[in-house]
Amino acid sequence: MYSAHMTTKTYHRRTITLGFSLAILVMMAIGVVSYRSTVQFAESAEVVNQTHRILFVLQAVLADLVSAESEVRGYVITTDERFLQLYTTSVTDVEKGVKQLHQLTYEPVIKEHLAAFDRLIQARLQRLKVTLQMRRQEGLEAVRDAAGPGKKMMDNLRQVATDIENIERKLLVERDQYAKSLARRTMTVVVVGSLFAVLLAIASTAILIADIGHRERLEKEVLEISEREQRRIGQDLHDGVCQHLTGISLFSRSLQQKLAGKSAGDAAEAAHITGLINDGIEQVRRVTRGLHPVPDEPSGLMIALRELADSVRSTGKLTCLFDCPEPVLIPEQVTATNLYRIAQEAVQNAVRHAAARTIVVGLLSKGDCIQLSVSDDGSGIPTERSGRGLGLEIMNYRAHTIGATLEAHRGTVQGTVVTCTLPQSSLG
Repeated sequence: MYSAHMTTKTYHRRTITLGFSLAILVMMAIGVVSYRSTVQFAESAEVVNQTHRILFVLQAVLADLVSAESEVRGYVITTDERFLQLYTTSVTDVEKGVKQLHQLTYEPVIKEHLAAFDRLIQARLQRLKVTLQMRRQEGLEAVRDAAGPGKKMMDNLRQVATDIENIERKLLVERDQYAKSLARRTMTVVVVGSLFAVLLAIASTAILIADIGHRERLEKEVLEISEREQRRIGQDLHDGVCQHLTGISLFSRSLQQKLAGKSAGDAAEAAHITGLINDGIEQVRRVTRGLHPVPDEPSGLMIALRELADSVRSTGKLTCLFDCPEPVLIPEQVTATNLYRIAQEAVQNAVRHAAARTIVVGLLSKGDCIQLSVSDDGSGIPTERSGRGLGLEIMNYRAHTIGATLEAHRGTVQGTVVTCTLPQSSLG
């Protein structure tokens, strides 16, 4: 009897030990799978981040090339040396962007398209250089007679750029499918474990999937906005309005020169028409430069925010001030551009929706943080809202991308205050 009792206790002890051992092994297996899944998720996220950087730089290169062409047109029409300075800056930015694309690209098929893209860029830059030489050596008539073939070059450039974007987006889709497959595999392994492990894994996976889905939707919206902006400015303005105005300006300037020796009155009218056309070209050039609003220098954000305030104030409808008590230098171009876009979105919201009369854009270094703020005296944020607007979502996304935090609340008296706080440590 005693022997049977000891045998039963030994059996139970062994069963419990085996159970705990199996539970520990299952938990260890879940831990190993979870760790490997985390590493693979991180690698996938890095590829996604790399893809977004390539798309961002690719769009910036096209914008800088359009800007270089605008500056060449300005010089051809006016022979103002300031256009040459801006042209040189734009060409430098194009070359830096192409070099950065080569550094970011690892996929062989992308490298092939990028090589073709590089060749087309160099051909277009060479044509711009020849145009400047013709203007200096042979005059306006020679440039006018040679104008036109550049559109085909730009069409080829855009086609290659579109091919690169399509390949990168296909890579994004593949990574998305891979991430979803990885999540399903992880969940299957977790379900085999204990009830506690299953519940914890399901909760964590649900939160992760919800966060991934939210981030994907937001990234898609940001990319769509960027694509619309590039398409509208790069195609409609450059291929349509800008080239049309440039052609008219060249003919008008030629007509002015022909009338100068015949009728002073007619020549004056032609000069006036030329001036109006040049004003239109200058406006198009400013809009084109909006693709790349922050100069590539540490003080670029201050310059861009000051120009933003001046631009809003120039409409004459409201007062917009830029308050920066002391220089705030941000060496990272991506960080500065995101901060500028946050301020731009906040200002546009105040102008469009808040009926504000005064807007203050503030930038200061506060302790170990850089603080960007946009305050207005408008109607303020509604106390009851059905949801967060797309503009605020995009500002939050941009802030999160650069490691900053964003707050939007009603002012002490009236209006709205949007504050973006960036730790100095995020600048690297």
